[in-house]
Amino acid sequence: MELKPYEDIAPFPFGTLTVRDMTPETFTRLSMAVVEVPIGAEHPPFAEQRKEKIYVGLQGEVQFTCEGETVLVGHGDVLVFSPGEHYSYHNGGYEPGRLLVLQRPNRENPTES
Repeated sequence: MELKPYEDIAPFPFGTLTVRDMTPETFTRLSMAVVEVPIGAEHPPFAEQRKEKIYVGLQGEVQFTCEGETVLVGHGDVLVFSPGEHYSYHNGGYEPGRLLVLQRPNRENPTES
């Protein structure tokens, strides 16, 4: 068993976002992070390269756009991206957003973020 308290994870900036890598040291097949999305913050257009990427809404509402389709991800919502899908997201709401991000790391290219 391994406990990784949220308060013990040092946040790091990622553009206008803040990320906390919550991946337990014992995990090799999955990574997870909590992304803070302040009001007005955005993640620029991006093409996913991993096998899958899953976003779970924890707080607020974050607007995702994927290949012309737009959805709001709120508390408890789950959004899944497949390889090659182009997407972006931003918080145009009235409260900070928070997302849990789960993904399979690309073990063949460990330098890929």
